[in-house]
Amino acid sequence: MFSSEEAWNCLSNRWIFWWGDSNHCDTIRNILHFLLDVHDIQAVPRRFDMNITNPKNPSQMVRFTSIFNGNPNATGNYQGLNSLINAEYRELLEGYFSENAVPDTVIMNSGLHDGVFWPNVRRFINGADYAASFWAKIVDGVRKRGLKPPEIIYRTTVTTGGYARRLAFNPHKMEAFNGVVLDKLRQYGVVNQVIDDFDMTYPWHYDNRCNDGVHYGRAPAKMKWRDGQIGHQYFVDLMLGHVLLNALCIR
Repeated sequence: MFSSEEAWNCLSNRWIFWWGDSNHCDTIRNILHFLLDVHDIQAVPRRFDMNITNPKNPSQMVRFTSIFNGNPNATGNYQGLNSLINAEYRELLEGYFSENAVPDTVIMNSGLHDGVFWPNVRRFINGADYAASFWAKIVDGVRKRGLKPPEIIYRTTVTTGGYARRLAFNPHKMEAFNGVVLDKLRQYGVVNQVIDDFDMTYPWHYDNRCNDGVHYGRAPAKMKWRDGQIGHQYFVDLMLGHVLLNALCIR
């Protein structure tokens, strides 16, 4: 468990690039609020790029960049890895890795949107192969320019909970899709670390006490939740934030 001071000492002067579904937006917000003690960012949009300063020590700063991968358009949904067929979207991603400074770490997942777009594993394999080859080219391009390539952390997609267990991104399907993406990333030599968000969220997926079906990090509200009770618990995402900090900071 990281104190704010420990988290800042780890992340200061680093650039963390996030590529995943909207659960990343929630996790970034919760890391800012509860681990870095930054409270002036109430919500993280699907496309986010900001230098964040430690409010207690202005000499410490971290850059967070997050690009949504559920759709090449930041307002769309249910394209998942298929977003990469869009040339403008690929150029957007490539632009962050084509300058003299590149991200230190990439945190990625395949996202729940894949469960809607791809009807079965056989078709999804092609999409995962294309995505892995795309990131392999980015990493290789950074290396060929004489720069240190980013460390890539694959964060498996969360387990959908409550009512969402019966939908297109049901846990059985997404567990298989997680395995396909990870196999492809390893095949192309891209991934450095794996964080199993699927297994860590599975114990809380039977109802909506800790999720709204597809998100574990949404802030509680003083209103009736899906199960009829007031509010909900989101400690699960706070736990996942500390897990990420361990992956980023412990050597």
